[in-house]
Amino acid sequence: MGAYDDTVPGPVGWATESARERAHDVGDTLLAQAREALSVGDTEGATQRFLRAAGLFSAQGLSGDAEAARLAAVAALMAHDPRRADELWQGLAAIGDRSGDAAARRGLLGARLSRGLGQRGEALERLDMARRGALDSRDALSYLEAVSQAAAVHVECAEPARAYEMLAMGWATLVDLVGREAAARWVRPLMLELRAGLGEDAFRRARADCERAWQGPASPVDSLRGPLL
Repeated sequence: MGAYDDTVPGPVGWATESARERAHDVGDTLLAQAREALSVGDTEGATQRFLRAAGLFSAQGLSGDAEAARLAAVAALMAHDPRRADELWQGLAAIGDRSGDAAARRGLLGARLSRGLGQRGEALERLDMARRGALDSRDALSYLEAVSQAAAVHVECAEPARAYEMLAMGWATLVDLVGREAAARWVRPLMLELRAGLGEDAFRRARADCERAWQGPASPVDSLRGPLL
């Protein structure tokens, strides 16, 4: 099946603010119907309603609502038909990111799709998009999720030093976003999980490799041993 076309125009004359509110009400009804369809296992019906709502919102200039509805359609399709979901995600990504929040949401969802399809390189690219978007909007939680997923992908790729580096740099960045104590509290469990998964010897080698590879001023990795491990 080809790509979805969610650019359905709204009713003629809906250019006023009251008409926009009416469009929003209709769109909200479609979203509610889509969620109800999902609850009874009608993935296709839910997807089409999400996309109809997205087209309606887009036609009225409600870009944020349109994007949220399109992402909901992608999420609805992920387990049912991941390749179609990825096709829809790529169409959404081609529109461009209007904000850091948008880039973070798209990147995180797109990475989940890529990982499910076994496309690890593409997943890392999408997680990079998510991290940059989260930084632009100073969204610490989305940044943490992107870092966590990226570290997991590096482990899957048999790149333990890269996984360690991802968490180390994530901690250093989160210090700026949320403070040292909160950053350590958030990243420490991920470091402990990495150590448990790799084993103590492999973890130590990964840390040493990361430290040797670091270029520039004092490595943020050095300070991890205090707050994190």
